[in-house]
Amino acid sequence: MQTPEASPADTHYRQARRHARRLVLAYVVLALLWIPVTDRAVEVLIADPGLRALAGTAKGWMFVAVTAALLHGLLRRWTAVMQALRRRELADRHLLETIADHSSDAITAKDAAGRYLFANPAARRWLGREAGAVIGHDDQGIFPPEQVDRLNAVDRAILADGQTRTRELTLDTALGRRVFLSTRGALRDAAGAVVGVFGISRDITGRQQAEEVLRDRERKLRAIVMHLPSALSLKDREGRYVLANPNLQRMLGRGEDEIVGRTDLELFPPEAATAFRANDARVFASLARHSVEETLPVDGEPRLFMSHLFPVLDDAGTVLYVGRIALDVTERRQAEQALRARNEELERFNRAMVGRELDMIRLKREVNALSQALGRQPPYPLQFGEAAGTDADADADAQAAAQPDIGAPRP
Repeated sequence: MQTPEASPADTHYRQARRHARRLVLAYVVLALLWIPVTDRAVEVLIADPGLRALAGTAKGWMFVAVTAALLHGLLRRWTAVMQALRRRELADRHLLETIADHSSDAITAKDAAGRYLFANPAARRWLGREAGAVIGHDDQGIFPPEQVDRLNAVDRAILADGQTRTRELTLDTALGRRVFLSTRGALRDAAGAVVGVFGISRDITGRQQAEEVLRDRERKLRAIVMHLPSALSLKDREGRYVLANPNLQRMLGRGEDEIVGRTDLELFPPEAATAFRANDARVFASLARHSVEETLPVDGEPRLFMSHLFPVLDDAGTVLYVGRIALDVTERRQAEQALRARNEELERFNRAMVGRELDMIRLKREVNALSQALGRQPPYPLQFGEAAGTDADADADAQAAAQPDIGAPRP
């Protein structure tokens, strides 16, 4: 069992008792020496029996006077010490009461039977009861039975081993369900015996909710980092990696512990590393995001990436890290180039076909015109072409006008 540390008041009490014992010892020694010494002195110095009797009476009165003076000094000193201790106890109690009354933490004390000995205003506010309805009562009727059992279990453990315990407790209070960080320990008497339990509980509901929000946000960000189809990385101002998502790890064929703490020069060929570092420097200098195309060797082959670089700032606006989200666009770029070449080929083919169609329309018009000149029915109906493509007809007319009419009769 632990012995409680002595308080200043206990120390002063012990000092006062020591002084009192010394005075009593001095009084006993003086009394033991006074009688034989003074009797022998009277016998030696005074021969007359009458004077000797008078001297004996005076000696007795002197002893009473000295004894009274010693007792008076002892009582005055003892009284002064007691008054000083009382003033100090009152000052300490007033200080503790002031702290407890103005503390936002719930401070309580219970006896060994679980009855409240003390509850500060914050505790009474959570309990929803005035002091008269708390002091001398236990937790029954204040909290739900299962919560009372949980509190009593903690208190019984403290009464058994005297150890201080700190844990989170969820309680249904008068102000609603709250989460407390509760520190509970043993109350001890002057001999060090455990006689009760004290409790200091701080409402951490808001902090816990904020922590849960942060944990939820961290889970979401973690999921994004883990499942992002792009290569995601963060580097500090020295160019050392502080984060590499699984896609980047697969591309490099390295685990995260083999990437974090290293630089681009340790992971990529010099040409690629120099380009990466230059792009990072743009972000650090401008404090703005940039999108660039970067070539990265993957499995020994150059791959084209569209990289989006962005700064990670602290509260003061200083860049801590540069982030890079790089998406492999090699296949897409190749597909775009193939599509562009196909479109160009189709355009050339279309232009050739349109030119051929225009030539056919012009020839058919010439045949129709020649037939009409010979008094025959035109063999080629051109209404569809004329209805569907006046622009094509206009182009055909323009081209026909620019060329000699081989089907018309000569003058």
